[in-house]
Amino acid sequence: MWERILKLLGRSKIVPLIMQVSPGIITKKMGDILGRGISDHVGAMAGDLGIMVPINKNKEFAIIFGDSFSGNGFGQGNWMSPIGAIATYDDNGQIVVKRPLNKGDRIEQLLKYNHDNNLTLIPSDVINLDGTLYMQGMWNEGLGNVRGTQIWKSTDQGKTWSSVATTSKHFMNGFGDLLTWERGDDGYVYVMSSRFNRNDGVYLSRFRPEQIGDRNTWEHYVNGSWEANGGRNISPIIKDDMKAGEMSLRRVEDHWVLCMFNEKTASIEVRISDRIDTNWNDIKPAHVVVAGNGGWGAVQTPNNFTQLYGGYIAPGSTIADMNIVVSQWNTSNNSRYMSTQFNVKGLDKFFGITPKAEEVAANGAQAKPELQNAPAPANHDGSDNQGSGVGDDRQIEVRESPVDPKVSGQLAEEKAAEAAADVTVVPLDEEHQ
Repeated sequence: MWERILKLLGRSKIVPLIMQVSPGIITKKMGDILGRGISDHVGAMAGDLGIMVPINKNKEFAIIFGDSFSGNGFGQGNWMSPIGAIATYDDNGQIVVKRPLNKGDRIEQLLKYNHDNNLTLIPSDVINLDGTLYMQGMWNEGLGNVRGTQIWKSTDQGKTWSSVATTSKHFMNGFGDLLTWERGDDGYVYVMSSRFNRNDGVYLSRFRPEQIGDRNTWEHYVNGSWEANGGRNISPIIKDDMKAGEMSLRRVEDHWVLCMFNEKTASIEVRISDRIDTNWNDIKPAHVVVAGNGGWGAVQTPNNFTQLYGGYIAPGSTIADMNIVVSQWNTSNNSRYMSTQFNVKGLDKFFGITPKAEEVAANGAQAKPELQNAPAPANHDGSDNQGSGVGDDRQIEVRESPVDPKVSGQLAEEKAAEAAADVTVVPLDEEHQ
C-alpha cells in the first residue's frame, strides 16, 4: 500500500506561478513561534499551523498547532496533535508563547487519543462564540485520507474539550472538511471550506451559532443565493487558479479578510471584501509570502519561503498592518518544520481601502498590535527580528536534528504527501471504512 501511495504522491513537483511578493506589499519575517530558546518552558519545540483566536480580556489569545513534537525537531519526542498555547505580543510586535492552553505547566495534546495507524487530528480553525471556544478538525489516517471531521467545544478557555458533533467524510463530497469560520455582524457564522487535498476551489456556507452541531442545517452559497440543502448542491466561490490549502477567514476593520495557502501559485494569498456574499473569484489576491524557486539552498525570505503552507491571521491585525503565521516543512531531511510569524504592510493600498485604525509608526518600526486589555509584554529571546522591505533577506536558521526512527516510520505517509504538488487522496481499503 505504501508503495502505491508514494508513487501517486511523487508524480509531480511544485512549479510556482508567482515569483515574488506583490508590488506595494512589504512583508517582514518576525521570527519562529516555537523552538529552542523560544518555547522550552512549555515543552513543545516543533509544530506547524498556528491558528489564533482571542480568549479573554487580558489581551491574550490562543494559538493552536497541528502535528507537534516535544523534542528539538520533527519526529523527536512525543507526537501530539492538536496542541495549544496562550500567547501575546512583546514590545516589538512579536508573538510570544506564555503558557500551555491545557492545564498544567507543560503542553499536552488537547484531545485524548493514540496515533495508531498514522491517525492524527489536524485542526482547521477555532472560533470564540460568546466565551465558548469551538474547534473543528479532520481525522486523518495518513495525510489526505480524511476519515471524517469533528467539532469540539471548550468552556474553560481551552483547558478541556468535549465533542459537539461528528461529520461524515461524504458530507459536501468532502468540500467541507478543511474549513475556516468567522462570525458576521448579522449573527451568522460564515464558513469557507474545501477538500483536504490542495486541488480544489473554495466554498461558502453559513449557520446560526445554535446550529453549529448540525451541519445538515447549514446554508450554502450557490450561484449567488443561499440554500439549505444539506450540502448536496454547492458551487465554489473561488475556482480560477485555485488549489486551496489552509485558510483563515477573519473580520478586520469591517472587512472580510481571507488569508490562505494556494498550491496553484505556491504562495500565501490575501483577499479582502466588504461583503461576504460577493464574487470572490474576481478579487485579485495579494501574494504576501511566496515559495519562489530558490529552494532550500537559498536564503529563506518572503520571496523564497520554500515548502510553505498555512497562513493564519493573528488577533490585533489591521488591514494596513497584518500579522500572519506561516508554516514550513523541509520534507527532504526534516531540518525545518516550524510555524513562523510574518508582518505584512500595504494591503490597505493594494485593495484601495482607507484604514479606520491609526497607521503604525511612520518610521517603519514594527509597532505592538493593539488588543483589548493587553497584559504587560512578555520577554522573548528572538534575535535579529527587525528590518523591513519587500523580500526581507534576513535568514531563518535551519536546525538539523535526527528523527526518532519509530516516529519517522509513523509519519512516512504525511512526509510524502507534503512533498507532492498535487496530494492525491488514496481511499483506505473497504474493511477499514
